[in-house]
Amino acid sequence: MKHYKSVLTAVLVVFFVTQAFAEAPPLYKTINDAKAFIVQHQNRDGGWPLVPGGESDVEITAFAIWALIDAGWGTGSHVIRRGVAYLRHAQHENGSWNDNTAHTIFTVIALAAAETDADARFKGLRWLRTAQNPVGSWGKKERTPSNIIYTAAILAGFKRLNFKFEREFDMNDEDIPWLSKGCRWLSERMNIDGGWAMRPSPRSDVFVTAWVLQGLAPVFDIDAQIVWLKRMQNEDGGFGRYKGQPSDPGVTAAAIMALAAGADPLNTRRVAINYLITARQPDGSYVSDTPIELSEPTVNLQSTCFVLIAIHAKQDLHD
Repeated sequence: MKHYKSVLTAVLVVFFVTQAFAEAPPLYKTINDAKAFIVQHQNRDGGWPLVPGGESDVEITAFAIWALIDAGWGTGSHVIRRGVAYLRHAQHENGSWNDNTAHTIFTVIALAAAETDADARFKGLRWLRTAQNPVGSWGKKERTPSNIIYTAAILAGFKRLNFKFEREFDMNDEDIPWLSKGCRWLSERMNIDGGWAMRPSPRSDVFVTAWVLQGLAPVFDIDAQIVWLKRMQNEDGGFGRYKGQPSDPGVTAAAIMALAAGADPLNTRRVAINYLITARQPDGSYVSDTPIELSEPTVNLQSTCFVLIAIHAKQDLHD
């Protein structure tokens, strides 16, 4: 009889736990399914690929660690430790990762989130400082032609790392602090409509603008540009690359991060997050073509990680 009761109790526990997860709030399920998808596709070497089954990639591994920790994954877990080990072994002698400025800043963010490898982080940051162009911008590699999206991502990364940005300076002064100099360079490339494009073009790109706003937020008042961004929002709550284009999870995630950086009221972002909930694939992943390596919308780890990072943008939770 005692055995019967213990079996019955176990069955009831399983039933109620199953029911609880089945009835979990949509946002809770979105977060947990995305985490599960990311963890499931970690490669044996500890890294993560851009698309499931692919080779491990430094940038995607950094995004995965960043996203999982933001979503509450423990820094001491086996999953995180393996990812950190992959990044540690991938660092170049000069302190960079792949001699790529974006890969380097995102890796430093991931290692900082994991609260590990202070020396590796310092070397990476030192390399980024030397890689800055005299005008204040960054290119893809050290002292390569200025690039808006790389400059924006690096400045947004320094903001994430709580670096101090100097707000008071003369716009015409060439001796302004180095981070503020990067912000000035970005600000001077704004289109007449209030947005930014990857290359000189009167047609501003929502994805590019979203990253630029994250980079400018520590120095400039971006309220007017946030208004521009909000005007690009589609009726379903998401954002496409350009006004009127179908919503895309990767673009929407970047827009949410920009809105959070601009301290926009939470309700605006909640509508965008609701779009992300509906755009989720059954396995918790997201389909997008925002990664430059993809020629068509594809299930990918980068966009899935961006969604988790966007949902947990600090002001999304604390407004």
